[in-house]
Amino acid sequence: MQLLYATRNNSKIYNMKRRLKGLPIELVTPNDLNLKLEVLEDGQSPKENALKKATAYFQHTQIPTIGADSGLYIDRVPKEKQPGLCVRRIQGKELTDEEMIAYYVSLMDSIGGKSRAHYLTGLAIVNESGIYTTEIEEDAFIMTSLMDSKHSHRGNPLDVLTIDPYLNKYYSAMSDDEFLKHNFLFEKQCLSFIQETLFAKEKIG
Repeated sequence: MQLLYATRNNSKIYNMKRRLKGLPIELVTPNDLNLKLEVLEDGQSPKENALKKATAYFQHTQIPTIGADSGLYIDRVPKEKQPGLCVRRIQGKELTDEEMIAYYVSLMDSIGGKSRAHYLTGLAIVNESGIYTTEIEEDAFIMTSLMDSKHSHRGNPLDVLTIDPYLNKYYSAMSDDEFLKHNFLFEKQCLSFIQETLFAKEKIG
């Protein structure tokens, strides 16, 4: 079974391929199809933006499509400075990886250097059977202004500023096996959503 992932983000693609390993699903991407659609992500929640992306790519390709979008929420950051849905876009500007890291280092320094944080991720699958959505509050982590200088990120720049509180490791330093064995809440719920949507007849979202 083919599943199109409505993203060109290499980090998200890498993580989804790892997540689906062993399942009878062939993950294809817009990069594989030489396809680039401009989707206006003006939803009021991660789930709304995920649905916009999934719908646009499914309508264009007729391949079952999954879309995802996340908002970042940092406990100690004031409401007016919360990244929310604009994790990379700050004051209307799309930041480069280097600018993004520098911005969040400065933001974390302004609140004492570290804070608990979490992502809220919306998922949407659109196929011939219908529209399915869910929203998942991901595991809490520690965001810090001290960058992991020993490892590079795999496409998500903030991995070098993000520490898992249980393993006490930067996300950028964690192996695939550590991610899988750790059983992150998001990993389990995301996989369950995909399996139940694609392999079960009843609608779940």
